[in-house]
Amino acid sequence: MMLPKIGITTINTKNPVSGAPLSTNGWTYNDAVTKGGGVPFLLPSVTNEDQLDAMVEACDGFIFSGGADITPCCYGEMAHPLVGDTSLKLDRSQIGLIRRVIKTRKPFLAICRGHQVLNVACGGTLYQDNSLHGEGTARHMIKDDRGDVSHQVTLKPGTTLYNMFGERVWTNSYHHQSVKKLGDGLKIAGTADDGIVEAIELIDYPYGLGIQWHPEAMLVASDDMLPVFTGLIEAAKKAADK
Repeated sequence: MMLPKIGITTINTKNPVSGAPLSTNGWTYNDAVTKGGGVPFLLPSVTNEDQLDAMVEACDGFIFSGGADITPCCYGEMAHPLVGDTSLKLDRSQIGLIRRVIKTRKPFLAICRGHQVLNVACGGTLYQDNSLHGEGTARHMIKDDRGDVSHQVTLKPGTTLYNMFGERVWTNSYHHQSVKKLGDGLKIAGTADDGIVEAIELIDYPYGLGIQWHPEAMLVASDDMLPVFTGLIEAAKKAADK
């Protein structure tokens, strides 16, 4: 049986020594896919519509990875002073890609920045910094080892994530932005104790999850988050067989 092909979005960066431009991503994403039973393929940022269509056609499932902030103009806002580095080309590429994936109903997992890309692609907005969420908001950009957990997320009954983990799950946390206005066709699947949205899911969709934490990094320490990836791979197998 053919192993499902999982496309993983990349980030645009530079070699710290030579300054040469790079299209890359962390090895933990690749390892998570192979551990879950799939084959990883890295997807560079392109904005050509035919090339985006070809990427969607070539892969059975997708991971939208973490990375820099989304340019606020993508959701109709001016940049707050606390917004970090952005790349409009990367934003247009990933928003265009995830919209195409949704149209084909292929399975995907959107992680951290990817979770935010999903919300924006569906017409939602973001808190440009979690401090804007209001008083009592915890610090979600933790400086511990990326495999360490830092807080719990409460999951809603009837969601894919609840069926995987139950009502409460420990997660790591490396984000300073979060969902503000929820995008169309989405439902909130999990929240932190301070009210920050930590997980969203597409309504009536085979496997379309957005999670704010980094499950691929947590796999370095334990297999607790492996169901997120095996679920994606199983859904990709079904998509490939159609």
